[in-house]
Amino acid sequence: MECSFRPSAHAKSRMIQRDLEKKEIIEAILKGPKRIHENKIIATYKNFEVVYKQFPCNYFVITVYWKG
Repeated sequence: MECSFRPSAHAKSRMIQRDLEKKEIIEAILKGPKRIHENKIIATYKNFEVVYKQFPCNYFVITVYWKG
């Protein structure tokens, strides 16, 4: 069973602005170190961070931004 990846409209817009592909976001979620802030998960990968919520086999991406 393959998990689903659902970016919000805001996250899609940020991905386009920052020239990030879906593959890179999924790599960040699966491979990057994570921390929890309030009820969200923040994954750090290369030079960007992904803020998302995880439900059983479902990643809802809230936003993406450059580390800095």
